[in-house]
Amino acid sequence: MNDKPRSHLVRNLMRAGGVLFFAVLMLLCLQGWRMGLFRSLDTLQSFIRSKGAWAPVIFLLLHVLQILMAFIPGGIVHAGGVLIFGPWPGLFYNLLGSYLGSSLNFFLARRFGQPLVRHLLEEGDREKYFRWLHDGKKFDRLFAAAILLPLFPDDALCLVAGLSDMTWKRFLLLLLLKIPTVAVYSIVYATAGYLL
Repeated sequence: MNDKPRSHLVRNLMRAGGVLFFAVLMLLCLQGWRMGLFRSLDTLQSFIRSKGAWAPVIFLLLHVLQILMAFIPGGIVHAGGVLIFGPWPGLFYNLLGSYLGSSLNFFLARRFGQPLVRHLLEEGDREKYFRWLHDGKKFDRLFAAAILLPLFPDDALCLVAGLSDMTWKRFLLLLLLKIPTVAVYSIVYATAGYLL
């Protein structure tokens, strides 16, 4: 078989796989939304606890899902981690889920490029962040600040980072800055969950 038709076939299969991946994600999101997983801490806790030994895996999948789908509120998932598994295991699962989801955002942007990122980000965010892509040092500083400081759109910036010249090694090292932020989110949301 000629290499050119084979590479064309592989590209088409990768595109089809990407479309299927996002279709499955959307179906999972809709099912989770319908079940109330992302609107009620009690519903999320009941659902995760009902999974027994699979609870950590299901929780990590939900965590990754909420990072990939920006409309899912992350606060309820962070609170759920600590309330379901306890302070230290919950913090660990929140960190791991956040790390996996952010890495997947970076990978998807790296693999599918600007068309995907343009589709996932709002126009104002795209214009704001894309102009920093060509200034590597400025973008790296912005990315580090977004990862470290709460209330920054770090999930969106992980997508944009996938379009930049940032290496995987640098990206993964900068993600370690999430540790204090995720710890603060976990504590604040869990405290709010205990009080409610």
